[in-house]
Amino acid sequence: MKAKKFLSVAALLVLMAAVVTPVSAKGKIKVYPYLDTNYALISALNEELVDFAVEIKTSEGDLVYTSGKVGNTAHFNKLFDFSELSDGKYIAVLKSSNKTFLEDEFTVAGGKLLTKKAESNAEAMAAKVWAKNNFLFVSYLNKSFDNYKLKLKDERGNVLFESSLPKELTYSGKFDLSALPAGTYYVSLISGKNESSYAIRK
Repeated sequence: MKAKKFLSVAALLVLMAAVVTPVSAKGKIKVYPYLDTNYALISALNEELVDFAVEIKTSEGDLVYTSGKVGNTAHFNKLFDFSELSDGKYIAVLKSSNKTFLEDEFTVAGGKLLTKKAESNAEAMAAKVWAKNNFLFVSYLNKSFDNYKLKLKDERGNVLFESSLPKELTYSGKFDLSALPAGTYYVSLISGKNESSYAIRK
């Protein structure tokens, strides 16, 4: 598998607020879907390395993006357009001095990021999550009739809202976000140990 062309950073960066990635021993790198679009947010936190770089590679090791050296900050947050990537598996890499420290594998299909939940359960549940006019909209097709819970988190990972969703074949819900300030939020749909996360912009 080859990428169609070298991956470029999306022009929508001006729309993105800084994201605080949950802390681990050395940091973390994670790829998030951005609304129901071809864009994806790559967020990295580096606690221990002075200088670091973020790369995206195909599963065969072909380089499709490199940030170059990132200095004077522990955070890396960029929005990418995946519409020109070939279908397949990719790896986001946090590294320093040519040594890989952290990785996050992800899959692209149809020019979009697939969440791990979507990869393992795409036939069982098809979900759409988006925000518009101070409202959060959630809809899904739940073929396996699983129990689902919705969580809304802010950029720091604080849970702002949590609700169980109806155990129905189809569901469409609307949630009022008017009391929340403008910013980036994360919506999680959880069933057992499986979780799908979506970034929304208010």
